Amino acid sequence: MQCTVTAEPSRPSFADLIADVEERRRTITVYAPRLPDTLLSIFDTRHVALEHRHLPHDASEPFLTVTEGDRYLGSVDLPAVYDFERPEIHDVGSSDVVEAAYRKLTSLLPDTVFSSLSRRQLLAASREIEDRAWRVGTGRLDAGFQSLSKLRTQTDVYTALTERGLDVHLYGEIEGTPPMVPEATFHTDGDGDELGMVWFMAYDGGRTPGQACGLVAEERTDGFTGFWTYDPAVVKRVFASASRFPATNESELP
Repeated sequence: MQCTVTAEPSRPSFADLIADVEERRRTITVYAPRLPDTLLSIFDTRHVALEHRHLPHDASEPFLTVTEGDRYLGSVDLPAVYDFERPEIHDVGSSDVVEAAYRKLTSLLPDTVFSSLSRRQLLAASREIEDRAWRVGTGRLDAGFQSLSKLRTQTDVYTALTERGLDVHLYGEIEGTPPMVPEATFHTDGDGDELGMVWFMAYDGGRTPGQACGLVAEERTDGFTGFWTYDPAVVKRVFASASRFPATNESELP
């Protein structure tokens, strides 16, 4: 009798995931009288090719386009880009999350690695993922906070998500006594330090797999480097990376 062996799914490190996504390269072309300094700071990354096409002052409002090779992905007006420089942080479940101007930009640039992302930009991207999970109301949501102590300002959000019926898993290093989120499962790094360097989220889409989304960002000396994604296959890889950290018994928490 022939025995078929099923290979275990790959469980890459979060750094490996970022390196894999770095291979994708998109071109951003700005149509404006000049190339604004704000755009240079937002797209100051070797992973995006930034180009400028002169647009007369009396022409239409400045905008940018996003392409990948010969494929046109879309366009967005510059105010939506400026909104991403310092995005407003809205409550989960609020219509403001869905209507935020910066979402026009993030929807065009999934699976694109950005350098020097700020905590505020990552919080805005995280809030969109949390909001999707809230609206669907089913499924699994994994969130890495680097340190579980940083969950303290988000306790109400994650308590609400568990009460909504989501299977919530929270990851991070233990520093002091972490805040408790009823019904959530905690994961720590043991003797390692990888979780302390990475901000990540993954939502499987619940009963609507097309709503799967995630992000991975590694803290470096000049900020965070990472990406967000709406590709279910990439989201599965984020879950696979997180699966390397087993659940921690409550008795092991301070």
